[in-house]
Amino acid sequence: MFDTNPLLQRGNLPPWTDIRAEHLAPAIDSLIADNRQAIAEIIASQSATPNWDDLVPAVDEINARLDEAMSIIQILSLVKQEDEAWEEESEKCSDAVAQYMPETLANHALFSAYQRLAESPPALNYDEPRKAVLNKILRRFRLAGIGLPNEQRQLLARLNRNIDVLRNLFLSNLDSASAAWSKRVDDVTQLRGLSAATLERLALNARQAGHEGWLMRLDQDTWSRVMAYAEDRSLREEYFIAYFTRASDQGPHAGQFDNGPVLELLLSLRHQKARLLGFENFAQLSLATEMAESTAQVTGFLRQQIMLTTPAIEKDADELNAFALERGLTEVQPWDLEFLCEQLRQRKIGGALKNLRAYFPLDGTLQRLCLFSEHMFGIQIVEQKVFSRWHHSVRLFQVCEHGSVIGYIYLDPFHRDEAPDYAWTATPSNRRLDAEGRLTLPIAVLYGNFTPGNAGTPCLLAQKDLRVLFHEFGHCLQHVLTRSPHHHLSGITQLGRDTAEFTGQLFELWCLSRDFLLWLAAHHHTGERLTEERVDAALAAIHTQTSRQTAELLMAALFDFELHRSQGDGRSVEQIFDAVQGEIPQMQLPSYCRFANSFDYMVTGYAASVYAYKWSGVLATEVFERFQKDWVFNPQTGREFREAFFSPGDSRSLLVALEEFLGQPLPDSFFNTPVTPPN
Repeated sequence: MFDTNPLLQRGNLPPWTDIRAEHLAPAIDSLIADNRQAIAEIIASQSATPNWDDLVPAVDEINARLDEAMSIIQILSLVKQEDEAWEEESEKCSDAVAQYMPETLANHALFSAYQRLAESPPALNYDEPRKAVLNKILRRFRLAGIGLPNEQRQLLARLNRNIDVLRNLFLSNLDSASAAWSKRVDDVTQLRGLSAATLERLALNARQAGHEGWLMRLDQDTWSRVMAYAEDRSLREEYFIAYFTRASDQGPHAGQFDNGPVLELLLSLRHQKARLLGFENFAQLSLATEMAESTAQVTGFLRQQIMLTTPAIEKDADELNAFALERGLTEVQPWDLEFLCEQLRQRKIGGALKNLRAYFPLDGTLQRLCLFSEHMFGIQIVEQKVFSRWHHSVRLFQVCEHGSVIGYIYLDPFHRDEAPDYAWTATPSNRRLDAEGRLTLPIAVLYGNFTPGNAGTPCLLAQKDLRVLFHEFGHCLQHVLTRSPHHHLSGITQLGRDTAEFTGQLFELWCLSRDFLLWLAAHHHTGERLTEERVDAALAAIHTQTSRQTAELLMAALFDFELHRSQGDGRSVEQIFDAVQGEIPQMQLPSYCRFANSFDYMVTGYAASVYAYKWSGVLATEVFERFQKDWVFNPQTGREFREAFFSPGDSRSLLVALEEFLGQPLPDSFFNTPVTPPN
């Protein structure tokens, strides 16, 4: 069976449609068995005098094959409807890998071989990428506890297993809580203010549930549209309460799927893990793979950003309160904020945002995004028509340079109930060269979570959707445009969070560029272009009342970091949240809100790393200023950007690349302005 198992076949692209539940566990078991045998043989040959080719690429190759098979399984588990057999078999695979990886990272003989190679005379003459590879490998062993006594390694293994269980339970509770709530609406006047497209989607929800009218669920798209456009204040309040009490001891399903105890235990176990590895707390442990130098630097940076943003927050709040009074609203509640912001934008800018989505159809926007990328980075992007896919809406783009294929990008554009309710990028394979010179091409998968079109109208992108598309596409380009031959350096998953988010943040800035929007926008039906006056008005509207969005990110980032930095100081999750809210003006939520219980960044790889969005955003703004100075379509600047940030992979610091691109060092105070926290 193994010779026909699609997960074990070598090829440029995965055979997605051929993979079934019965293939999963046999493939992973086979790969793990092969890996164990191969590692034993590598150790036997490399224990005395290790050399690069027979150690580093050899181990990378067998580990990469296992990583790639698991990545395919995980992607399919996310994007298609799971049946019981698939779920059971994929869980077996996760368990097998979870048992195998600690075993490998506890292999002292393998660690010693790497260590001897790093200390050998030939290693003194290695280039910087090879040195970076060895440093990363040795650091990974140390962070896995290779230096701990056997009893402590066993404790670390138990902690890691329990942490994984709690992370999965947190997500399961959140999914169950979100699915448990819905609101049936029979009178369309309750939904006044929502667009025709939104109403049609809510009507489809109702039909799928077997009744007439409209049905609201707790998904992100409905949340954003109800909060911004629904005129019925009581409807907004009801939805707000349901959304902010998910998976908690409050709200309409209080106590049924409560993530409060789950999170408290998860934080405690992470803290124990960090202490076991010699760190003061989990926040400090998380920085071991980041560019930030200390927890004090991160908290100082976040508080600096809060201080810089506070005047705008207070100004926007005063303006919004005055606007509310004009409308007879004497007490603004949290469920009024987005609605009032949108109404104020409409009054100040008129119809600048009305029907703006019509100028950004997904197909046309994507075509221009590809043309722009070709122009800036010297590549060709060609859509493929015949390929294996997991859903009929999936598209595939082949990325070429000088007539040769250098990578692939899959696009899964539309929201589906069986897939996560957020956009993401996955990487089934990294670029790498094995010791014999065989090249494996990089592959990226972009899941957009966009609302599909209906009734003859294509998928149209709002400004938020446009930024999501550019953000995730930036990740994909960074993944496929590297020239690094090293598995440990070439993929975006190899980057620290504060580096990985940089390109996505940069690409978003093109969506806020006047010249770029004039070129990008074209009406989906008529082809009409936006006028300069319309773009200027739209940008003015987009930048109206934006300080709260910044404040929300800073609040989430500081809360996440403080949770993991101050664990064990006697404060509860809610007490830490209240303290963080107190540092940011105008950000107080009602006492029944349980923000942390549905804050999925805690369990999706961003624990103690949410700050990376703002950190990388500050760096991206610095870089984009050069694009604006040189002209946002300057291909020479694009080529220099690619060479500085994409080509090397993770062989050097993002700060080094940034200073090279800008042609000058950053000031010492860039991330180090001291800010004293409030009492």
